[in-house]
Amino acid sequence: MSILRSTLLLTLTNLAVRTGSYAFRIIMARMLTLYEFGILNLALPLQFFIVILSSAGIAPSIAKFVAEGKEKAVSSALFYFTLIALGFSVLTALLSPVIAVNIFHDRNVAIPLAIASLALPFAAAIAVLTGAMQGKKKMASFASSLLILQGGRIVFATILVLFFATAGYAVAGSVMGFAFALITAFWLFRGTEIKITKPDFSSFKEVFNFSLPVSITSIAAFALAYLDILMLGAFLSPKEVGIYSVASPTSRLVLAFSSAIYATILPRISGLRGDKTKIRKVVAYSTRISFVVLFITTVIFIIISKPIILLLFGSRYSQAVNPFRILLFGTFFFGMYTLNSGVFQGMGMPKIPMKILVVSAVLDLILNLALIPDYGIIGAAIASSTSMILAGLSSVLLLHRYMKD
Repeated sequence: MSILRSTLLLTLTNLAVRTGSYAFRIIMARMLTLYEFGILNLALPLQFFIVILSSAGIAPSIAKFVAEGKEKAVSSALFYFTLIALGFSVLTALLSPVIAVNIFHDRNVAIPLAIASLALPFAAAIAVLTGAMQGKKKMASFASSLLILQGGRIVFATILVLFFATAGYAVAGSVMGFAFALITAFWLFRGTEIKITKPDFSSFKEVFNFSLPVSITSIAAFALAYLDILMLGAFLSPKEVGIYSVASPTSRLVLAFSSAIYATILPRISGLRGDKTKIRKVVAYSTRISFVVLFITTVIFIIISKPIILLLFGSRYSQAVNPFRILLFGTFFFGMYTLNSGVFQGMGMPKIPMKILVVSAVLDLILNLALIPDYGIIGAAIASSTSMILAGLSSVLLLHRYMKD
């Protein structure tokens, strides 16, 4: 499948997944009280953390190894990454009361947080399986797995919240979606014709060593995406968190195309095995497409920002419009970073995007600490947008310098 066809397929899938994610938020925002919606958005980042860590850390690492013919790594990664995730799940569940009281200053966050941790082992296993599909260029199966995961979260959470309108049941429905998605991912994985064998720690260690900088990049990406929400929870009330939790995720809808082209270009660059002439052609083509789509989408979203928020979430969330507009500037540049990080990772240089994002995340932390106490949700938006602009510009400059050498 060509880069353009794969990218179009994954763009539509990514758009559907992101739309589903925001449909989940829209449904929960309308079914829950503003307070319960705020509680939900203090618990869900844990799930999003492992999803980001898996999809941007484990999955691309597995995709790279499979694309290079190292299929034995799949079984070892499946066993050990799931085991590690299970350990983190238990630890988080045990610490959830402490986190709720000492960080978010609200005991009601504890139970949703503990429930959210149950998704970790499911997500890790899904990441390995989808990474194998990606490496084998089974993009239809890869796309189907993502759609089923998102659809399951929406369906199960909506059913539970219909009967029990609390954040805890919304999170429980989301966990059920992960469990259902894992079953279907195993079924789709059979199409890769990769055999599950006895796990080998040395094979896992090889994958882990490559995935570590990629995973650190993922952690930094999580910080850029959710640090503002978590810090708002520490400084302000769950109601402000609920309002901002409408603006922040909605601004990332414009990244659907960038995430899709990232998933396509990483195994493609890996398969070129360092042929810089061919890599330059692929990068130039992908960059032109990505820039045009990002620019047009961002401009449209800025123009119709108010109708988007009011139509989707209702007048209760009108204060989210200005933070939404501010964040859109940052997501445009972060879209370029997403593409460039896939290029660097495909060339076997995952530490470059890692360093860029770590620096940007540190800046985000500093700016949030400085701006949230005085400027609230507007300050959080300015902090995040500035940090994403830094990430985008830095990646463009460094990739351009490398391509000239």
